[in-house]
Parts: sequence; C-alpha cells; structure tokens
Amino acid sequence: MNDSIIAVLGATGGAGRYVSRWLAEAGFALRLGGRRRDPLRQLATRLDAEARPVDLWQEEALREFCRGCVAVVNCTGPSYQVLDRVARAAASAHAHYVDVSGDGPAWHLLQEQPAGDKHWTAVLSAGMLPGLANLVPGWMSQRAGGELTVYSGGIERVSGAAAADLVLSLNEQCNALQGSDYWYGEAGAGWRLGRRARHVLSTQQTDTLAHFSGHVTLLPWLSADAERLALRHHLSALSWYNVFSGQCLRETLTGLRGKVDGTSQSLALARAAVEKASEIDLAGYAPYYQMVFDWQQEGEPRRRVVVRTDSSLALTAATAVSTVLSLMRGEIAPGVHFADRVLSPATVLADITRLHAGTHISQYLPDRQPEQGVI
Repeated sequence: MNDSIIAVLGATGGAGRYVSRWLAEAGFALRLGGRRRDPLRQLATRLDAEARPVDLWQEEALREFCRGCVAVVNCTGPSYQVLDRVARAAASAHAHYVDVSGDGPAWHLLQEQPAGDKHWTAVLSAGMLPGLANLVPGWMSQRAGGELTVYSGGIERVSGAAAADLVLSLNEQCNALQGSDYWYGEAGAGWRLGRRARHVLSTQQTDTLAHFSGHVTLLPWLSADAERLALRHHLSALSWYNVFSGQCLRETLTGLRGKVDGTSQSLALARAAVEKASEIDLAGYAPYYQMVFDWQQEGEPRRRVVVRTDSSLALTAATAVSTVLSLMRGEIAPGVHFADRVLSPATVLADITRLHAGTHISQYLPDRQPEQGVI
C-alpha cells in the first residue's frame, strides 16, 4: 500500500467513482470527499478509504479536506463555476492538483495570481474532452501540418456537472458565469491557415457518417482547446463537429442557446432539461461515445483514429488516473499545465484501455480499407 494520501473531490459522481476505484486498485491511500454523506461512506467502505463529507463552497472546510494529502483530484463541476477554487485550496495545503476539467479560465486565473510554491504542480483539463482529445493527434503523427477533422459524440446519459458544462459551452453568456473575458468557443467556426475563421462550417444531418450508426446531426464547434491543438500541430485546417445521435438532446440544446442568463436558477433549469432530453434519447439504445480523428498530411495517406467507449465518464476518469500516475512517478515538472502539454499520448492511451475494458482504440488508413459509411 502506498501511504501517500490522494484526495478525490466529487468521489461519488460519475467520473469520481471510477477515479476512486482505479486509484484504490493502484494501491493508493484515499480520502474521498463529497456532499452526499451516505453514498460517500458506502464508497469509502468498499475501497477501504477515508470518507470526508465536504462542500467545496465552504472555503475552510475545503482547505482542511486537502490538508495532509500529496495530491488532490477534482472531479466536481461545472468547471465554469468552480474555476480555480479547488486548485488554490490544494496549493494552500501543499498538495499537487489534477482537475478533470479546469479548462482555460482556471489556467488564466492561476497565471494572473499564482498559487502554491515553486514545487507545486497543477494539471488542468485532465479528462476526455478537453484532455485526451488533444493527445490523440500527437499519437497519430509526429509530423506537423495538414488538415484535421474531428467528430465527437454519440448517445448516452448526460447529467450533473457534465450537463451544466454542455449548456455553458453553447451559450455566449458563459463569460458572465465564469467571471472573465475568456473566449470559450464559437459555433460554426473552424481553423483555417493559422487563424480562427468564423461561419466556415454549417450544421449537417446525415445517415452515412462512418462509425456512427443511424441518423446523426453534426454541429460544428471550435473551442479554445481546439485552437490550442491547431496551434501546437501547426494545422492548416481544423474542423470539429459535435455529433448527436438523439433528436431530443439536439433540439433541447438548440433551444437553450443564448438563453442562460448567468443565474444559478437559470443554469439549474437548463441542466435539468439536458438531463431529461438525454434520457429520452437513450431509451432503447446501448450508450456509446466516440471520437473519430481524420488527419490528412501532404505526401502521406489519410490517417484515422477511432476512440470508442461505452462511457465518456469512464474515459474522463481513466485519463485523470493516468495523469495522477504520471505525476506520482515524477514525470511532470512543477508549474501549472494543460494535460495535453505534459502527458505522453502513448502512455495515456495504454492506460485508458488497460483501466476500462469498455474503451477501444483503432487506427487505420481509411482510403485503403473498405468501410461502411463515409465521412
């Protein structure tokens, strides 16, 4: 047993349960935190861990939760309300920090007002998206340049923090919610010739999208994380599509766009609507989520990587656990980092398939192999 205590905040949530179980199986002593006392204690009993009920909005209790730990893994959300709150509590307790989301706003806040000492390490966006999605291209090719197209989505239940983040990502009002002028993303935008290009992509509907069964809707969306990906790999073009297999969720999100006014009540109502819509769409279907990457580089055949999972929450958790393992091996230098800038793509992909049997990764040359459906 490793005596170094790792704290998991949001341990009883969808991603938190996976993170807690896999870290326990890796031999770490755990402190599990959350607001729901009974589920927390039941999980702690199963994993032989310490249960510590805590509300992240109570500052002193949060700092006490972090005290005495070598690292804190934050699985709470929504990220645009949590921001850098948990990171600063961890830093005050001299505990390293891993956040399954975190994203750009938290990174910018930690740059403007640094936390921790020169030995402190924080890794943000250590989940599926953002995080893993930016690591996959580095595994596909060591060369820079070319045109990359990504299709990300499926059909599964969306709840809690994930539902709230989805609402915020599609609303221009998210800047008011996150309390900064950080640009999160824009619908219909793409990356073209080294810069953001507005209104270059449009919503599409199709029955013949490779690796996605049935009728799907493609919503183009360029995020700040996608821009970082394009800049890092010197892409001439990046087109990113969110794929929705279910009609109810797509229509609900379309109806909510621009209507979240920044209040907690408005966000709660929107989140509930998203949760209900995803449950309606899922009825009678097996859940799945996948990311399809198509990369065309000059002088080389088109490459495709497909990452498919039965649970995006498990994929997020596996990426976070891989980050913790890398951190504990001393492979990440002190400082505040985005996960995709400090992790080994090959190591992370190997870890997630080892941890979660429901995740599969394939790579092939689509122009040289027959397939059903055409992108």
